[in-house]
Amino acid sequence: MPGLAAPVTFIRETKDGIKDLTVPEEFVKDFYFRSDNHLMIMLRVVGTDTAKVKSFFEDAQQEILTIETIESIHQKEIVEEMVLVSTYLDEGPSVNVDINQELPLIRLILDFQLK
Repeated sequence: MPGLAAPVTFIRETKDGIKDLTVPEEFVKDFYFRSDNHLMIMLRVVGTDTAKVKSFFEDAQQEILTIETIESIHQKEIVEEMVLVSTYLDEGPSVNVDINQELPLIRLILDFQLK
């Protein structure tokens, strides 16, 4: 249980402007600060939005992202600018034409450090 009361919004500045991505809290499998300056977020996204999530984080390593959400226990708003230090992406089954279609799935581990 990640302990979030709201979706997580990631905001990053690119050469084309500002991009943002909002991930519903049910896709956030873990959200915790490993120390005072590290944050690890584990996402498990199922469905047609997997490509959007994958595309958003594809070239974001070593970039500064703003992370916004609300922690559920104390209803504390979290707004932090952090550097995306590393990512791990694992893709699950893709959509096919079989009768027993499985939805696309990605598992993503994001490791951030305060800038």
